[in-house]
Amino acid sequence: MSMELSVLVGDLKLVINEPSRLPLFDTIRPLIPLKHQVEYDLHTPKRSRKLREVRLDRTHPEGLGLSVRGGLEFGCGLFISQIVKDGQAGNSGLQMGDEIVRINGYSISSCIHEEVINLIKTKKTVSLKVRRKFLFFSSSTEEALKWQFVDQFVSDSGTKNSVAGLASMGGKEIKEKKVFLSLVGTKGMGISISSGPTQQPGIYVSNVKPGSLAAEVGLQTGDQIVEVNRVEFTNLDHKEAVRVLKSSRSLTITVLSGAGSELFMTGEERLAVEARREVDRQELMQQKRVALQTNKIIKEQQEKERQRKIEISQKNVGPLDLAVEGGVDSPLGKLVVSAIYDGCSVDKHGGIVPGDEVMAVNGKVLTDSSLTEGENSLNLAWNSGGDWFELVIAVSPPKEYEDEV
Repeated sequence: MSMELSVLVGDLKLVINEPSRLPLFDTIRPLIPLKHQVEYDLHTPKRSRKLREVRLDRTHPEGLGLSVRGGLEFGCGLFISQIVKDGQAGNSGLQMGDEIVRINGYSISSCIHEEVINLIKTKKTVSLKVRRKFLFFSSSTEEALKWQFVDQFVSDSGTKNSVAGLASMGGKEIKEKKVFLSLVGTKGMGISISSGPTQQPGIYVSNVKPGSLAAEVGLQTGDQIVEVNRVEFTNLDHKEAVRVLKSSRSLTITVLSGAGSELFMTGEERLAVEARREVDRQELMQQKRVALQTNKIIKEQQEKERQRKIEISQKNVGPLDLAVEGGVDSPLGKLVVSAIYDGCSVDKHGGIVPGDEVMAVNGKVLTDSSLTEGENSLNLAWNSGGDWFELVIAVSPPKEYEDEV
């Protein structure tokens, strides 16, 4: 039957070749045997849940005009919890309940609440990519468009996904699924429904009777019902939801699989989930600590590699012929080699080039010295006698030095 279904849908796509004809897939669905409905739904096109980008000015005197809740430590995504009337966010079309997926180009699926707030503060213009929860996308038929089916798309991570709408809750993927039920000659669907709490509103499947039609098409406890016969269930109260479900003997139901599974867990199951989340959170925090420590070590190593101790022979005493400029009180903020004269001891050594920072001479630190103090210290050390003249320098690439001056 799998091969026959794919051939059937392939033939249908040759006929249903423009957006206005998409409803024909739903019209044909009742003709498909019940046990093959789910497979049929996998082959047919789905309405996408596209991300929307909004840019807000963080320096605006009235702020961004929104409040957010959520984060990794709460086991959910980040959602807009409040919109200020006539504020930036509201005027940009953002709404309460919108899920924020990216901030300034960065995915926030692994960020705790504090990290999200810090990320918002990094730029003057805050770019938000949001997903309208349960808002379906429909194409306009008024424009002349070239139209074709796309069976798969590639996500940001480079992995293939089904075209079916996807949501995110607690870091796990929640798939949108559509099922068709014909209740003719039956005693009912075989499910019970419940309304979600204030913090997670919606209509959820609270029980599925074994062997029922609902069980046969794959409905499970915790599935969120988002649409029945084109009636949105997102903001429907319990009484109205029951009325819609009983209004017809043929039901096309769209659900988010497992979106409310945690609402119907036992205390023991909930503790187990929370324990797993805590382990995951601790592992993530450890990874971040290791990354920070590794970055610190790398920077320290790079700094050590940048600093060199130069020993120059003074056996052939003559002028130092090393010119410096800058100083702590100059725009450069440091003592920098500006010129090395041909034939001098420094030139013969070859370990110093213009742009290098002079940090110490014969053990005396020069990082806080003015130009005059630095020149005097260099000349004094050179003329003090001895076989060797010791310099500590910080290597600076010529390009950086040229840009700096």
